[in-house]
Amino acid sequence: MRIAKLIHAVALAACLSLAAHPAPANDIDGPDDCSRSIEDWGDAPECIPAYPGGVIGRFPTCLAACAPFGTMEAACPPISTPPGPTGFVRHLQPPVGFWMGCWGGPGGTAGIDSEVDGKVNTPAIGSSACGLIPTDCVDGAYGMFFDQDECTGDGSDAALESYVGFLACSPGSVFFPVFNCGPPVQIFLNVCVDWNHDGDWNDNLICAGGCSYEWAVKNAPITIPGAGCFPVASPSFLAGSVAGPSWMRISITRGPVPDDYPWNGSAGTATQAFEGGETEDYPAFVSAATPTAPSSWGRVKTMYR
Repeated sequence: MRIAKLIHAVALAACLSLAAHPAPANDIDGPDDCSRSIEDWGDAPECIPAYPGGVIGRFPTCLAACAPFGTMEAACPPISTPPGPTGFVRHLQPPVGFWMGCWGGPGGTAGIDSEVDGKVNTPAIGSSACGLIPTDCVDGAYGMFFDQDECTGDGSDAALESYVGFLACSPGSVFFPVFNCGPPVQIFLNVCVDWNHDGDWNDNLICAGGCSYEWAVKNAPITIPGAGCFPVASPSFLAGSVAGPSWMRISITRGPVPDDYPWNGSAGTATQAFEGGETEDYPAFVSAATPTAPSSWGRVKTMYR
């Protein structure tokens, strides 16, 4: 019960803090996102460097497939299918939809942009490597700078206010607000984290005697009670053992995603798109566990502030 209350309190605080964030807006195609049909894509690196040292990202982002496949390390029973050519994540958002992040302004409710392909590049040049469409902001982490659609704490689009950190081989979670334009709705949450920093989300690893899945949260049902801004906390998952930079993807959808989601996104569905919702991608970091910093919910909580 205490953990549940703590999660709710942290997520609510994040929701309220985001609503008052003074950062300049970059929701470039508003003003009222509840009245528009919107197309949203993922924005993690694909066919470009994802980490220092030149590790190429093979995350499913761009409409055009990345030629090299990702790999699958399966120390635990896999929960996704063997990888093929990288796909993409695309959402078709009807009016009266829902998304991550709670923003607003004189023109109405904001929090989600519309685009026709993924928005990512490094070094940042103002246009996407996916199709040379304009990008909205620059996010920087571990000495690299990425063109993106939404950037951490950007004040109008991103659901996360600060960079996300995980403690190796310790329980983790993510907290973010969801805005719903209409009646109560059940949504599905999916979270992927590249625990071994190899540029994909296909691996299943052993850590502290348990399974650490890069598909960290798979089709977790969450009920959004009605119109407005609501805090969401993901189920707990076990972080990987390798310290270093990572990429994290968070998706919310109206229905569950298929078993090829980590490498194919929505490309394998009948419409090649998810109904409703949004995908947001962020640089993250895994810190090494030390004897003086034992794993605890308190430790995880502080890393999200």
